[in-house]
Amino acid sequence: MTINFFANRYGSPAFSGVYIIVAVLLAHALGLTVPGEWLLPFAGGVLFWLLFIGPLSRGDYRSAVRLALVWAGVNIVCQAALSAAWPGAMESHVLRGTAYRDEMFAWVSSGAGPESDIRLFLPVHLRHFLVFCAVSVATGGLLGLVLGSILLGYMNFYVGSLISASHFAPAAILLAWPVWAVIRVVGFIFAGTALGGILVDRVSPPVEKKRRILFYLKWALILIAADIALKWALAGFYQGMLNSALTGRL
Repeated sequence: MTINFFANRYGSPAFSGVYIIVAVLLAHALGLTVPGEWLLPFAGGVLFWLLFIGPLSRGDYRSAVRLALVWAGVNIVCQAALSAAWPGAMESHVLRGTAYRDEMFAWVSSGAGPESDIRLFLPVHLRHFLVFCAVSVATGGLLGLVLGSILLGYMNFYVGSLISASHFAPAAILLAWPVWAVIRVVGFIFAGTALGGILVDRVSPPVEKKRRILFYLKWALILIAADIALKWALAGFYQGMLNSALTGRL
C-alpha cells in the first residue's frame, strides 16, 4: 500500500520534486541523528526507491532516469553543502568518508595516488560498476540505489571538505566534482534503471522491454567508457587546479 501510494504519483512533477527533497532531507536527519554510517545511505536509497519503482514498474524508463538524476543532484547539493559547513559532524556518518577524503587530499596535494594512474583506478571503477549492476538486477534497483548512495556519499563528503579547506575558493566549488565523475553518475543511473527493470517491469511487451533495457545499457557503457577516458586524460589538469585552490594560489 505504501509503495503504491508514492509510486502512483510519480507522474506529477510537483509531487515528485517535493518528495525527493523531503526524502533526501529525512534520510539525512535520520542518518545524522543515529550513530553509525549505514543508516544514511540505506535510508536514502530506500526512500527514493519508493518513488523510483513507480515509473520502472510501468515500463517508463525515461521518467525513472529523470527522477534518479534529480535525486542524485539533490543529494550532491545537500551532502556537499553539509560537508562544507560541518565536516566534523558529517565524517562519522558517511561510510568511507574519512578514508576517501584523506586519499583525495593526498592526491590533490601531491598528484600521487590512484586518481592519476589508470592501472590503479580502472580495476576499482570496473568492480564498483559490476557490483552495482549485479545488485540492481537482483533487487529491482533497490540495492543499486543504496550502493549509489554510498558512492555519492563519500564523494560528496570529500567535495564539501575540499571546498571548506579551500575557504570556498571558486575553483574548488567548480572543479571538486570533476566532469568524468558527473558522467559516471549518469552512466550508473542508466545502468541501474535498465537492470532494475528486468525484475520490476512486468507490463512492457517483451520485445519492447528488451529494446528499452538494451538502449539504456548501451548508453551506460558509453558513459562509463567516457568517464574512464576523461579521467585518464584530465586528472592531471584537475589536480593542478585543485591544488592551487587548496593552497590559496587561485
